[in-house]
Amino acid sequence: MTQDAGRKLLELPIVEGEPVRLGSQWQNRPNQHGVYFWQRTGRHIWYESSLEASCLVVLDQGGEVDRILAQPFRVLFRRASKVVRHDPDFFAVLGNGDQVVYDVKPARRMTEAVRDQFEETARVCEMAGWRHVVLHEPDRILAANLAFLRNARHSRAHPDPVMSEQIGNVFSGGRTLGEGREMVNRRFPALAMPFIKHLIWHRRLSVDPTERLDFDTVATTVPQPEENRCCA
Repeated sequence: MTQDAGRKLLELPIVEGEPVRLGSQWQNRPNQHGVYFWQRTGRHIWYESSLEASCLVVLDQGGEVDRILAQPFRVLFRRASKVVRHDPDFFAVLGNGDQVVYDVKPARRMTEAVRDQFEETARVCEMAGWRHVVLHEPDRILAANLAFLRNARHSRAHPDPVMSEQIGNVFSGGRTLGEGREMVNRRFPALAMPFIKHLIWHRRLSVDPTERLDFDTVATTVPQPEENRCCA
């Protein structure tokens, strides 16, 4: 189906569709494909590079993106454009209703041709009422921290109400992760870490995002309404 760029596109359930293409994977290919589980929708989001996977992790933890689709559509350019077409990497609907088109590109590969392509994409997105965002490599410390936390992001690591209240009380005035985990579970401190990491991922515990996470990291409870569950 072909649609002219315009505000009517805002009404289409694009994010509920299927990727317009899926790349081929073969042995020893530099870009490794995979899928990332998006818990808010229960769907697996396809990616075709480690950078795309890293950007999905950042978007997931940020909490703004509600629904997301990889390779959502193909943009065909007009007006004597230098480029003919482009397949954006992701299309997302945020929690506030905004619709965003994401392109992922290593900073070192932002050539003039790529910039022209993205400028044309941004022009089309503006006509449709979408935002266009180009994502590069995440900050190294942020990426390392999210890699450390991501295994605990799922609902299986969500603490029950009693444990959640206990962790909230322990970190209410600010406390290191090492000390806090021992206060939560004095007999087996390691068993408290998945719950603590889960609450950091979902921003129920606040840490300094510019510092590498370790047991000396200070975490502080972020007050939340009782009905505001951190994960689905």
